[in-house]
Amino acid sequence: MNIQFFPSANEFLSKVGSRLARNEARWGLILGLAKSLVADPHRFGPADPWFCAAYDGDTLRAVAMRTPPYKVLLAHISGDTASIADELVVAISKKERAIPGLTADKDLGEKFSAAWSREKNVGIKTDLIVSQRIYKLTKVNNVPLSPGHLHLASEADRLLVKNWMHGFHVDTGGEARKTREDDGSYQLSRGWVYFWIDERPVSMAIKNRPTEHGMAVGYVYTPPELRGRGYATSCVAELSREILRSGYKFCTLYTNLADVTANSIYKKIGYKLVGDSVEFTFTD
Repeated sequence: MNIQFFPSANEFLSKVGSRLARNEARWGLILGLAKSLVADPHRFGPADPWFCAAYDGDTLRAVAMRTPPYKVLLAHISGDTASIADELVVAISKKERAIPGLTADKDLGEKFSAAWSREKNVGIKTDLIVSQRIYKLTKVNNVPLSPGHLHLASEADRLLVKNWMHGFHVDTGGEARKTREDDGSYQLSRGWVYFWIDERPVSMAIKNRPTEHGMAVGYVYTPPELRGRGYATSCVAELSREILRSGYKFCTLYTNLADVTANSIYKKIGYKLVGDSVEFTFTD
């Protein structure tokens, strides 16, 4: 197997972008982030991002990328995940002495985590932080809406957005995600942050990671004291409609597989299963 590294997002996409676009919803995380790094390579920090692809002959088997200091992202395209994981671990370990973890398609992510621990052989601890489900929507179902309306957030809402993004990370990953310092600046500057307003903001959802035909919905958050009133359902349903009305053909979102309520809600809105993903952390 041949592992090829690329010095820029542009070169990475020129080589594998059309292949990833064949399943744009499933591989939208890497595709969308890589697209954003074409214009701003250091969007996530001063360190250079890296990208790679695993080939068996001319057949693409997997892709990976990292925007330091964040986790490695992996996507499985085809082939045996165990052998792909072993080859990627050897190649990436030559480039990175340590990585904080990964987000990946479920099977490849599990195989890579085990192989990374074996390769390092120094007591690396791998912890599954969250099992996720990837969904795609092309039409919003006629779900009942709670009182209120969808509202585009503004720069004046930055503190609330930052606090609710922090709350989202705590809910979805606990202590392992508390260190993320998202403040919503990037998303607010692009008009991607929305509230459900019932006299005041009661729920939030953010659109992000645009690809050619789709856009993701994320950071769905309702404060604990306001849950159970249908606010998140209303916010996600109307934001999904807004994305489709703007010209995109589909929306995607990731859910915590353990959150039975959220998964049920998204299915009622019209989201359908695309695949499963896992997020691991690696610690010495």
